[in-house]
Amino acid sequence: MAKAAVLLPRQEMQQMAADLIVQYPNLSPFCIEYTHTDAACQRAIRLQNDGCELILARGLQAALIQRAVRLPVIAITATAQEVGVLVACCKRELGLPDPKIGLIAFENMLGDTSRFDELFGVELCRYTLPDTQETDTSACLAALVDRALQEGCRAVIGGDVVCTRAETLGLPHYFLASGRESLQNAFAIADRVAYAIDLEKRARAEMNTMLDFTFSGILQIDAEGVIRRGNRVLYNILDKHPEDLIGRPVQEALPQLRTELLDKALRRGEEAYAILLPIEGHTVVVNIAPIRLENQIRGAILTFQEGRRITEISGELRRELYRRGFVARARFDRLPVQDTAMQEILEKARQIAQYPVPVLLTGEIGTGKRMLAQCLHNESPNRANAFVELDCSAYQPDSLDTLLFGSYSTRADAPACLAEAAQNGTLYLAHIEALSPELQFKILQLIGGKIWRNGASQPAQTTVRVVASSNADLPALLREGLFRSDLYYALNVLSLALPPLRARRADILPWADRYLAEAQDQYKRYVSLTNGAREFLQHCDWPDNLDQLRSVCERTVLLAPRRSVDEVFLRGQLRELTPAAPALAETAVMPQPGLDPRAARIRQALQAAGGDRQKAADALGISKTTLWRQMKKLDITYK
Repeated sequence: MAKAAVLLPRQEMQQMAADLIVQYPNLSPFCIEYTHTDAACQRAIRLQNDGCELILARGLQAALIQRAVRLPVIAITATAQEVGVLVACCKRELGLPDPKIGLIAFENMLGDTSRFDELFGVELCRYTLPDTQETDTSACLAALVDRALQEGCRAVIGGDVVCTRAETLGLPHYFLASGRESLQNAFAIADRVAYAIDLEKRARAEMNTMLDFTFSGILQIDAEGVIRRGNRVLYNILDKHPEDLIGRPVQEALPQLRTELLDKALRRGEEAYAILLPIEGHTVVVNIAPIRLENQIRGAILTFQEGRRITEISGELRRELYRRGFVARARFDRLPVQDTAMQEILEKARQIAQYPVPVLLTGEIGTGKRMLAQCLHNESPNRANAFVELDCSAYQPDSLDTLLFGSYSTRADAPACLAEAAQNGTLYLAHIEALSPELQFKILQLIGGKIWRNGASQPAQTTVRVVASSNADLPALLREGLFRSDLYYALNVLSLALPPLRARRADILPWADRYLAEAQDQYKRYVSLTNGAREFLQHCDWPDNLDQLRSVCERTVLLAPRRSVDEVFLRGQLRELTPAAPALAETAVMPQPGLDPRAARIRQALQAAGGDRQKAADALGISKTTLWRQMKKLDITYK
């Protein structure tokens, strides 16, 4: 429960607040007290220093406190009903037809009053200050009272400062109190904020525990490569004190770490696995994972494991440690697939998964080849063993060779290579076309059950299932002599071609719903797509497939100005994310950036039909009436 302080401008509000706050399970009352506006900031600072985690206040006090402390501040907003009661009372006591009444407050105190003139038979004039007002706020409120009087207001409604000034001017005034409804609204918001605070505290405690008790050394760097945090295991592995690392560029502290690997993580958001570093006379296995926030790379996490420890412990525990870094998460039954053709592909993949033979996955970038490789592993008899993945295009041939096959050694502490880590499991090789001829031969041997460690005179026996993927034209590379024919046919015994997202439109909305749900759960922001927005997603061609769709969904959750998201907002996000117009499937008509891609299809159909709308409608699979409506909606004319 979050410790919440409630600061109120009137003493009579205290008991009501005390009775209501107990109804909210995530709020722990730190104090509920009357506070004069002049003392509100100092009181808030003391509360922050004493461990308070959340403050509720009203109007001017809330605005002042928000600038004085780092804590979340929830403004208690007057409801329309509470304002309406005062307006009706004011009119009745003035006894005038259509009296002019001034409503003076901070913007954070008021809701919608646009229909009050009509409802109550008054001329209600709003005079408000922004919540961010930083000058003498009391004087500004008093000046608004003077202005209301000059502009003919017969009475004013507002807080303490407004009423005090109005009394000085002899102007009838009514205090805008916060009743049960406004307090309930504020407590409901505070309860949700408190829940988020609890989650953050729990996550911080769990993270500290994991950092201190994990087998791995963990190092956090920022976007500039400066070390910000490490754990106890890391300092032991590197034999360094925290003050020798914190605040230093990571490449000064670890000159053995290759610059290009770090740049790939911090500049391009690419992960790197099983980097072998010689440190203080022993080998350390390092993994690098970028930290993403708001679609930007904000740093990276580096994990360190001692090579000697990994190779000296039993094979079963070694596989367990590797699985912690190389784990297959995707499963067939969790994929939101609705397209009939894609369902048939997945059914074929389920059958393939049962047999320990190589699999070749092909398709455009972003079609889900990596997820499908994980599904194949998790559906296989070897699902309990390691799933090791490697992007062959991310390394130079020599580095790739070392990563995959290591170096031959008779020493017991010789570090394990990725091919050994995948023993009795799955080795997934993305961008298989990037392998050098020598590595193509070694992979062919690995498929045959032999592992050639560098420097060894004889291969060792092994059992590794190889799953490879490519978005290149492998047959063309084969004809040009750039890819071994025996490796191609060995991989292609069982193959799966994943269609692009534009060819399986039934999958677009299910995937969008999944990505939106994941982003909403991660960022605790919630959106709802209008029918028009969902229709826009459905008809986009998504040239970069699931990667592009996921990015748009995440941007939508992070940037949506309101909960309801329409197609106009989505079109803008897509345009910002991909300045060039998305390519349309099987058409030479290119829409302008941000325009609905359906327009290009309709124009193409009309052109092919020579302007005959019935033929065009038949080609599009819609009625002539529907075609006419879409042409009107999309502002399409054809002559």
